[in-house]
Amino acid sequence: MLHTYSVNCIFVTMTNWMPQIADASGPRYLAIAEALAGDIAGGRLKPGDRLPTHRELAWQLGVTVGTVSRAYAEAERRGLTAGEVGRGTFVAGPTGPEHLSRWHDAPPGAIPLRSAHPIPCEEESAIAEVMARCAASPRAMELLAYQPHRGRPEHREAGAQWITENGFPVDADQITITAGAHHGMMVVLAAVTRPGDHIVADSLTYPGLRSLTRILGLRLDGLARDRHGPLPEAFEDACRTHQVKALYLCPTLHNPTSITMPEERRRALAEVARRHGVAIVEDDVFGFLADQPVVPVSAHAPEQGYYICGMAKTVAPGLRIGYVVAPAEAQDRLNHAISSTCWMACPLAAEISSELIRSGIAEQVSAGRRRVAAKRRQIALEVLDRWETDCEPGANFLWLHLPDPWRSSEFVAEAERRGTLVTPSDPFMVGRRESIHAVRVCFGPPRDEAELRRGVKSLAAQLEEGPSYAFTNMV
Repeated sequence: MLHTYSVNCIFVTMTNWMPQIADASGPRYLAIAEALAGDIAGGRLKPGDRLPTHRELAWQLGVTVGTVSRAYAEAERRGLTAGEVGRGTFVAGPTGPEHLSRWHDAPPGAIPLRSAHPIPCEEESAIAEVMARCAASPRAMELLAYQPHRGRPEHREAGAQWITENGFPVDADQITITAGAHHGMMVVLAAVTRPGDHIVADSLTYPGLRSLTRILGLRLDGLARDRHGPLPEAFEDACRTHQVKALYLCPTLHNPTSITMPEERRRALAEVARRHGVAIVEDDVFGFLADQPVVPVSAHAPEQGYYICGMAKTVAPGLRIGYVVAPAEAQDRLNHAISSTCWMACPLAAEISSELIRSGIAEQVSAGRRRVAAKRRQIALEVLDRWETDCEPGANFLWLHLPDPWRSSEFVAEAERRGTLVTPSDPFMVGRRESIHAVRVCFGPPRDEAELRRGVKSLAAQLEEGPSYAFTNMV
């Protein structure tokens, strides 16, 4: 019998989900995982729903507890579920590209604080002038032809200039141009790994990495962390336990915490990577927003380092141009990975990006984005000053730690009911660890500072009032 105790608005759903596997072929655990995936895709299970316990589902299906445990582990590997120590297994929130519309499109009237968009600034109007010049250039039609997979030499030269000006001296021969930084990550992972390989990352990491590892058939493990990122000793242990092929890092203005990794930690991780021959996949998409340039981890182990940056977070997301700095011996593998995925990054976009860099407009726009981000950051921190947050200078988002008894998924559900959209911790979590009850709050999507202030004030009021629950219990 189902009893519901209702108080106000937040629901903790305890499902009586039963997979239909009677006619399924193959191993039972895979059949259960496939049924779970189908019921999530069909909307019969929703993010936050708690699944039956291993023992309960095993009894209902007439299988062993071990079979259900393997099924839940497979579901978690695919990003379908998340386990919470002492609480059970829950349907995970959106993490992959198929769910991007939910995170980017706000319902009418809602205040969107979910996506780490670049914040509009006055300086960006100059981008249109550069686009017009590129379109009027005699070379415009030439750029519609096939180009080298790694990009034209002058475009790679501009990329090297852009990265060097941010404090990491490189030359054009080290540069590969990709269709955005996310594509750069995929190209690098495809070049340095094979299906079934182990890669490791911070246990709080960019959700797109989970999507890429599923596409490439890689095994992703999360490393124990502290406030500054992955622990070197955890990385060392992982290398001794598995044949780790790559370490993924976002060390500057880390997504989602905004923390910038200190120099000592960067050197320590680079040393472990060098000792074990592990590739460093360094995502520096937010690095150009930092108040001061920071020496990349890759600079401490150049023979292992794959440094990735792009134009999306600092100049214009629609350009979809990324730059990869890689060891010379890896260039052929990167070339093959690009030709196998998109043949080449868009030459017209690469030309516009190059002209923005050469003219100095890219740096002007970056400076403008830093200026407006600082103003919005100040607004958010003033409103939320009573609550624990991480938000380093230059960041266009903050990591809001939730006080007891809030759970991340419940806070997000209540915030959405009140008309404010934030991102829970689940999409950022790697591996089966105790849940982190925090949310990411982004400053870029609101139309103006007034809308941002209304959104964070709503969050502050919600924190002040505390949660109210409706429990649904099976008896």
